[in-house]
Amino acid sequence: MVYIGRLRHLILAGSLAGVLACQQIPTEDPTTTADMATETGSDPTQGSGDPTQGSGDPTQGQSLPEYRCDPADLSTCADDEKCTAVLQGGLQNLYDCVPKDSLHDLYEACSPAPENGQDACPPSTICAWDTPEGSTGICVPLCVNDGDCAGGSCIENTFNDVPICADSCDPQVPVCKTGLECRQTNDAFACQFPTEVDIGQETAQCLVEGDRGCSQGYVCEAGQLIPNCASPTGFCCTPLCDTEAADTCASPATCNPAFTDPAPGYEWVGACYVPN
Repeated sequence: MVYIGRLRHLILAGSLAGVLACQQIPTEDPTTTADMATETGSDPTQGSGDPTQGSGDPTQGQSLPEYRCDPADLSTCADDEKCTAVLQGGLQNLYDCVPKDSLHDLYEACSPAPENGQDACPPSTICAWDTPEGSTGICVPLCVNDGDCAGGSCIENTFNDVPICADSCDPQVPVCKTGLECRQTNDAFACQFPTEVDIGQETAQCLVEGDRGCSQGYVCEAGQLIPNCASPTGFCCTPLCDTEAADTCASPATCNPAFTDPAPGYEWVGACYVPN
């Protein structure tokens, strides 16, 4: 998802447009960087090379989800069945009733089963991939929209695009289930799966979408606003801050709003940069 509501897009549309037009901003999915490193001999944790590069979007051109049942409705299938997402056309995008096989509890480790849905997770949940390979995961709630998530956000899984519920979180006091990090959504923060490349701190190169390349507690902002940013992507990671508290940013950066239209409760969230 693209964060069109954030301040940096207003900036890019104005004074930075000419600068960034001269750069090739990578837009591919970075979750396959580890595989690339194996082939090239590079180490994505060492800062050499571009940790935000990837192998493209495997979902491009694929069909939209098909709903034969409602994944968030416990009554949508027979008593001995559950609604889950199974493979169709190369994506896990067919929601259908499959035999109920609940063995795990919510947020327990599990083994994904996209072919037949037999992942041993409870009804209305799925074994969400927690690695690009999809060999392991944890049971998390399925959703169609935010209303299915009891105050959280319905977001696409980082690794296979299946919509799952992500609990809301405080980016300055992040408390998420094991394997999840408090990361930015459109206008708030929610517990999501990080990728291997999400390790960058101040001035590390990154991509705006998903704050790819940035560690928890950092966001990806336009490079010309970040002191000492020399990123080939045109964007750099910068720390989060609290606009309603004492400024914790290193001069000349100051704490400025991270969102142009924050969700209720996130009005205070800021990022360290030099306002244009």
